[in-house]
Amino acid sequence: MSPANGIHTTDMTDKTTSFSVPQERKERERLRAATEDYVLTGSLVPPLSMAELHEHTDAVCKAAAADPSHAGFVTVLVANEVWKDTLASVPYERRVLLLPQCLRDKDECPATIDEFGLLCEECGKCPIGGIQKEAEKLGYVVLVAEGTTVVTKLLEGGKIDAVIGVSCLSALERSFPHMASHAIPGFAVPLITNGCIKTTMDTDWVREAMRLKLPGRWHGRQDLDSLREEVECWFTLDKLKEILGTDGTITENISVSWLAKAGKRWRPFLCACVYKSLKGFDCALPDDFSKLAVAVECFHKASLIHDDIEDNDSTRYGEQTLHEEYGVPVALNAGDLLIGDGYRLISETDAEPLQIVDMLRVASHGHRMLCLGQGEELSCNGSSTPLPPADILEIFRRKTAPAFEVALQLGSIYAGGDTTVRRVLAQFSESLGIAYQIRDDIKDLQEDHGESRPGTMGPSLLLSLAYWEGDEGERARVISLQAPGPGEDFTAGVRNLLGNPQLTERANQLLEHHKNHAIRSLAELQNAHLKGLLRRLITRILDGD
Repeated sequence: MSPANGIHTTDMTDKTTSFSVPQERKERERLRAATEDYVLTGSLVPPLSMAELHEHTDAVCKAAAADPSHAGFVTVLVANEVWKDTLASVPYERRVLLLPQCLRDKDECPATIDEFGLLCEECGKCPIGGIQKEAEKLGYVVLVAEGTTVVTKLLEGGKIDAVIGVSCLSALERSFPHMASHAIPGFAVPLITNGCIKTTMDTDWVREAMRLKLPGRWHGRQDLDSLREEVECWFTLDKLKEILGTDGTITENISVSWLAKAGKRWRPFLCACVYKSLKGFDCALPDDFSKLAVAVECFHKASLIHDDIEDNDSTRYGEQTLHEEYGVPVALNAGDLLIGDGYRLISETDAEPLQIVDMLRVASHGHRMLCLGQGEELSCNGSSTPLPPADILEIFRRKTAPAFEVALQLGSIYAGGDTTVRRVLAQFSESLGIAYQIRDDIKDLQEDHGESRPGTMGPSLLLSLAYWEGDEGERARVISLQAPGPGEDFTAGVRNLLGNPQLTERANQLLEHHKNHAIRSLAELQNAHLKGLLRRLITRILDGD
């Protein structure tokens, strides 16, 4: 079996048991009861990573003295129990029931198939029609389709919030990493008999899962796109001037215009995400929260101004850098103003005095760490050889990770996050920041931005790997890039060097390592909303644009 998300998983494909005989059915019920007791006692919080799933599977199997052949089945049970209460709180009309086409006899089935799957005619020749009718009466969206493509589209479109799936164990295994990465509440019912032709399912178990329901109002999943749009509205020129309270001076106009320029706004977005997840997704952001979000972006945009000066970069966002447009002294001053504005905005929020002190402490610590990381980077410029990979990753830890942590911690402090949340956010930020910088390093040197760069031996992980893990020829090529000949492009030379697939594979391995470390850091969280949201953000930030 191939590893999922870089983690080697237990083989869930059940080749020895079918549950079609009474003894197996009795064993299935025994394992379900044992898993329910284990999850209830352990107070497990979804979503679980694949590593966590298999850790708890091993524990249940050991406690229940289960045959090793049932490990895959127990994994499904653990995932079901962890998500059960969450799924039960989702209204029926916000759920999808996914049934496999293999339950029918293709030779006798009169149904047709469209882009969404099988169009059942409820002829009664297989159990699909009866279950579909019952589910749709409750309000479910029912799809008779293979795979998760259609479900993914529904989830991304905000039409459903939970999934109940009936499938063979091998197909369920393939869906687990996807469900976990998007923090999708799910419940799986393995087929009784496999084989892809005229399979059978436990209809009683499916009905039981369909009817799971808890009283109370469903607060829904956080709509990340809507929240991002709300955050983006704070970064128009007019809104920024209102939030910052500018007097229209030349320096203010320059810094505000720079602050409004294009960007992904990950940091203010993360700040808002943490606050909403701790306070409740249906809770509106406070009126003054825009000050906190803009403060986070002030720190980030100031660091870009100074970084561009120190690296002698001429373009940013496809336009002139600030120092190219106005000169170094003016750009330095505008960056310094943004830093001061960031601290001022934090102090002007309506948070409690001790919270403001804590937020200022976190911001200043992050500022200091960034400067230390940048200092290490500057010290290696002009070196004849690149730094070792471990030193590069340490620069990433100091230079990139603190900005993520400041954003997350400020949102947590304002929302009243406890010490456990704060500790997890620190660990999460470090791993996410390193992974993010590795991803950017790969993209920057592989993508053609239409620009030529002068020769430079900055802290590139890929060049470091090429030098320190390459042969003598690759080392010589890395050194030669330091002094390109007339008309030679440094970036093109690097891109040519990276034609070695083993090099990019090694960089991607490091990316996956730190990504998985970020996932594992969430295990301690007891807030399902925050844990699920951070798991979704890992996917969005590292696998998105």
